[in-house]
Amino acid sequence: MSSNYSPVVDDVISVIRHLGKQSAALELTKSFRGIIFKQDVSILEVSPDDATFRASNIEMCAATETEVYLHNQLFPKPVMAHLKSLNIRKGKFVLTDFAYAEMEWKKRQHERVQPKHPTYITLHWKGKALRACMENISVDGLGVLAYKLFEKGMKVHPGSNIRLDFQLSPGHKFSALRGRIIYINTIDRYSTTMGIRLFPKAKEIRILENYIAHRKQEILEELNQEYWKLSKPRGVDSLFF
Repeated sequence: MSSNYSPVVDDVISVIRHLGKQSAALELTKSFRGIIFKQDVSILEVSPDDATFRASNIEMCAATETEVYLHNQLFPKPVMAHLKSLNIRKGKFVLTDFAYAEMEWKKRQHERVQPKHPTYITLHWKGKALRACMENISVDGLGVLAYKLFEKGMKVHPGSNIRLDFQLSPGHKFSALRGRIIYINTIDRYSTTMGIRLFPKAKEIRILENYIAHRKQEILEELNQEYWKLSKPRGVDSLFF
């Protein structure tokens, strides 16, 4: 047994190899600018440390900014993996570094998007105020990256009710929008991510829906541009991760 043996990797590879022999498909999901894309992928080859797949939606392969997730009922949890290499012309890609996701996969109720430009919000809680960076937004939720959250007196926790001020664009401004913290994850000594449930009023819902619909179309166009950029021969031949 090699020194880099991993029970998780071995288990995942075994399941993928089994599914490949059955000519069964896996569902792959990945995020691009906040939007979750999914497609079925077929298994072409399996080795001890990685596996090669063929995509059913080649254009989606251009969304390479984060890790990907594999789903199948034989996996006890969704499997996270990283892209090792990609061939856009052949619609083939290699995944490696398999690991079970720590959190259960939950289907989003509403479309989520990442703002086009850096967007900052102000969180208000018990007389305290903190400026943070918006990571993504939906009609009923918000992802936030905060710096020195607790050091600045924001002793919040899951369940804390807060108020939010932010502006998505000149026509999309929000003041004292009600929210509730759903989770808090510590990244390092000073950085924290938070998931916030939003409680917008009817008018605020319409503003959010309009913004998200517009931003989604922009993101789809951005994905299309990335695909054509990677489709150029030089980009395909040298694209390794």
